Amino acid sequence: MNNAIDLRQFRYFLAVSEELNVGRAAARLHISQPPLSRQIQQLEDQMGVALFVRTQAGMALTKAGMAFVPEVRRTLAQAAKAVATAKAASDVQADRFVVGYTTVFDRSAIPDVLDRLQAHFPGARISTKGKHSINLVRDVKNGAMEVAFIGLHTQAPGLEVQPLLQQPLMAALPSVHPLARKRRIGFDDLRDATLFRFERRLNPGFYDHCQAFFERIDFKPRTIPEPNDHHILLGLISEGRGIALIPSSLQHVKRRGVAFRPLENRADGLSSGIAVAYRPGNPSHVLARFLELVGLPPP
Repeated sequence: MNNAIDLRQFRYFLAVSEELNVGRAAARLHISQPPLSRQIQQLEDQMGVALFVRTQAGMALTKAGMAFVPEVRRTLAQAAKAVATAKAASDVQADRFVVGYTTVFDRSAIPDVLDRLQAHFPGARISTKGKHSINLVRDVKNGAMEVAFIGLHTQAPGLEVQPLLQQPLMAALPSVHPLARKRRIGFDDLRDATLFRFERRLNPGFYDHCQAFFERIDFKPRTIPEPNDHHILLGLISEGRGIALIPSSLQHVKRRGVAFRPLENRADGLSSGIAVAYRPGNPSHVLARFLELVGLPPP
């Protein structure tokens, strides 16, 4: 085996192994398809084994590829831990504490503890950053932030993830839609509706959770792409473009022309919520106090 294999190739392999589609993996990695394909081919050549079987229908992992996946995840997690440990030991980073939060939920759903945390550590530079959950996981792993509020069901291998709260999904629909007259909306009501659907690459774990629920109830509505920003989403709903299933906290974002309705009890298997993610073994006293303030046990 050639020792020239680098972590970038590991990240590329993992993206393709999770998507089983070079095009989707390239979009997720923000690169074009040809260099991604070349890197995978180069990795296979260096290792001397085939990692994927390529067919007209798509791609599948070989036996070697399936065995390689967990090792690659462990390697990337250990590399991220090494970087984070070095940063934590740096005098430059010692007074910095960055808290990430998922932008999928309204901020009212996320515990507001930063003022109390800052009061307890007046010398620390405490700040926040809002992103999609998979980007928050990446930033926590590589040490760009110390802790993050992420969406439940987000894949976060190598991190400690503690569920914090759950809230039901609800329907957001145009206020002039006939279904807005109902107090509760069932999935049978939505079978002929047009639903906004987010892309799997934005959060594979939550996408798969929703998809598994839809398959159990044989729910196959018409779908259109969901915008990344929930303010834009609510604007499109108010224009009558479609209906969305959203975390219930988003009903606090008032938007003229949008009605919010709870789902019938059949949706009990479809959950959303927030968890706290951080690097295991992080010795930060600020992190320990942060977890205490949000009601979680220390690391």
